[in-house]
Amino acid sequence: MIIDVHAHVYARPLIPKANGLTFMSAEQQVQRMDEKGIDKAVILPLNSADGPAERQSMGEVLSICEAHPGRFIPFCEIDPRRHDWHTVDDFLWGLEVYQRAGFVGFGELTCRLPFDDPKLMALFGACEKIGFPVTFHTSPPEKPTYGVIDTLFLPRFERVLQAFPELVFFGHSGSFWSEISGDLSAAEKEGYPKGPITPGGTIPRLLRQYPGLNCDISAGSGFNALTRDLEFTWGFLHEFQDRVLLGLDATDVELDFQHIEWLQQAHADGHITIEVLEKLLWRNADRLIGLELGG
Repeated sequence: MIIDVHAHVYARPLIPKANGLTFMSAEQQVQRMDEKGIDKAVILPLNSADGPAERQSMGEVLSICEAHPGRFIPFCEIDPRRHDWHTVDDFLWGLEVYQRAGFVGFGELTCRLPFDDPKLMALFGACEKIGFPVTFHTSPPEKPTYGVIDTLFLPRFERVLQAFPELVFFGHSGSFWSEISGDLSAAEKEGYPKGPITPGGTIPRLLRQYPGLNCDISAGSGFNALTRDLEFTWGFLHEFQDRVLLGLDATDVELDFQHIEWLQQAHADGHITIEVLEKLLWRNADRLIGLELGG
């Protein structure tokens, strides 16, 4: 079994990205999944005005799931800045509608609000109550991009972790994964730092202190964090084997991320056990999303 926890899938993508390619259609995504042996993928709709793609209705997500039974897992997304929802109960009402329709999680959260903004705190409170895991993309305030806003060492996100101890988070993005090393500077936070990982990184510290935090290894950001210092990586994956989830985030047909092949080779070379490999490839996703696919 392989579960990709980070996919973006459209019924009919139209507007291209800067490279001239659109996000993947459902048919393109299924073909890629078949090529890589992926059984299921989580659809993360991008429904914020700050997102890097066309906004997507939740009805479209459900239609894609219905057209390809058994292949996709639907997450929902709400732009928390909508004018008429302010409280936990407001957001909970909307999430309950989505849950009854079949959604099982929230994300990808990409809005340009500080992590501890009152609107986001209300949303997080609702997600905690309903039991939806939250996949987020974070970036610093000075960067003209998308993603929930936080600064070096993720202080605002830590306040969120303290406020919602039962909420499950899947952390993602360059600004998240750069925090794996203790020598990170503000200038490198949004990039893909290279070289040895030093002790004292924010991610290992937060993982040790807050059980709700988990790591989505998708895209170049997650892959860079795992491959930049292999001496560190094997210990990290052993210590946090229950908190790391496979994702690809392949946003167009030309992207061919090698996360699965790399993890399988790491097992073949004796760096991770078959038990750890299975946790990373699907068991952690199964447990944390509540899919109940296997024992």
